[in-house]
Amino acid sequence: MATILNVDFAEEIRRECGENVFLCYQCQKCSSGCPVAEHFDLAPNQVMRAIQLGQKEMVLHSKTIWLCAMCETCATRCPHDINITKIMDVLKIMAKDEGIEPKVPSVPLFYQAALREIRWFGRMYELGLMGEMYLRQMLAGELDYEQVWKNDMPLALKMFKAGKLKLFPSFGKAKVKGRASSEKDGIAYFPGCSLHGTSKEYDLSTKAVFHALGVSLREPEGWGCCGTTPAHSTDHYLSTLLPMRNIALMREEGFKHITTPCPSCFLRMRVAVKDAEEDQILKERLVQEIPDLPSGVKIDHLLNTVTEKIGYEKVASRVSRPLDQLKVVCYYGCIITRPPKITEAKDYEYPTSMDKLMKILGITSLDWSYKTRCCGVSLGISQLPVALELSRKILKNAKAVGAEAIVVACPLCHVNLDARQKQIEEKYKERYRLPILYFTQLMGVAFGLHAGDLGLDKHFINPMPLLNRFSPG
Repeated sequence: MATILNVDFAEEIRRECGENVFLCYQCQKCSSGCPVAEHFDLAPNQVMRAIQLGQKEMVLHSKTIWLCAMCETCATRCPHDINITKIMDVLKIMAKDEGIEPKVPSVPLFYQAALREIRWFGRMYELGLMGEMYLRQMLAGELDYEQVWKNDMPLALKMFKAGKLKLFPSFGKAKVKGRASSEKDGIAYFPGCSLHGTSKEYDLSTKAVFHALGVSLREPEGWGCCGTTPAHSTDHYLSTLLPMRNIALMREEGFKHITTPCPSCFLRMRVAVKDAEEDQILKERLVQEIPDLPSGVKIDHLLNTVTEKIGYEKVASRVSRPLDQLKVVCYYGCIITRPPKITEAKDYEYPTSMDKLMKILGITSLDWSYKTRCCGVSLGISQLPVALELSRKILKNAKAVGAEAIVVACPLCHVNLDARQKQIEEKYKERYRLPILYFTQLMGVAFGLHAGDLGLDKHFINPMPLLNRFSPG
């Protein structure tokens, strides 16, 4: 019997995102590096082969496309530079457009709830998002009541008391006026939704440290959510429009340098700029809403701004209380450095910039195996057991190498490792008690700043017994 190869599916994907799946020769680097592969029904390389063979029904009905953690490992390690993460987005959008019932319904449910919050308020409203998720899961008979009452409610209450969970939403629509201001000194600061909520200590410590360094940060008025995973997994145009509005807003205010503490915001902004430059049809559509598309704007993650624009030397000049003998591991997470063709990181598999920064503060940064491994944060609401499993591996390796704390540069990683650490300990019958500190907080301690100004009182794993060795104010 003749075997007929149907290339229509592969060509459809190429039209949607420009990726050629026929470049895949099944080396399996994508699958061997994937942190979630054991939970898939099709490994990433099997998805690629199924697309090559035209097996559309198999792929669009798979669990894999919904369980992808969006960590960019596959896209980074593919020897033919196939952006598999981007293909996963296209597959989810195809499945939605064709009315296919998702194999993991909680994931698109999360996307829908998050995008509804963004449409209504312009920003993510964390309390409302969780409320909608609980209600819909309850109506579907899928709500884990034990998880809600034993873990989520106490966590939410503690966040509320610490001022990290808002009772009412904040608003931001990123309205572009079309009138550019004269160029300004300083740096535009895009905090992202998390830093005005569950990661308030990151915001506090960032502003305190930059003030101590004499560097001006300007947060734009009315900024809106970048859309993050719910947008790029649902609507490519929306995932470009939302960050481009914010870039245009900051460019209108006269800034050509933008920094953001959130890796997701950083990546979405850089991807939006790249896609708008390379896709003429997309660009023409964007111009309908943003007539003067911004250009020549530098977009950095906050860590890169500190280490590259401000520089190690200036940081060293401000250190008044070296944190000698403190042993930490530096956790960069997935997307500060990946994929390198977007982030422009040279040492994307084993970055060292945060380690060098710690050394300047007098801290010993230990070698370990999980610098850029995914904590599962994109699945933290929709598939919590997977996120707990991935976060546990990070905590376990950090403890094994002798770390007294984990240093992070991502607000979402912080929530998984700090706020969920007690639950991880209870689930796996292990004990870590590892403080999870932002690199900006340790800079502030080394600068001699007051603990309250750095948000050190807002952690779930109290860092003060460890930091009191250095008598912070």
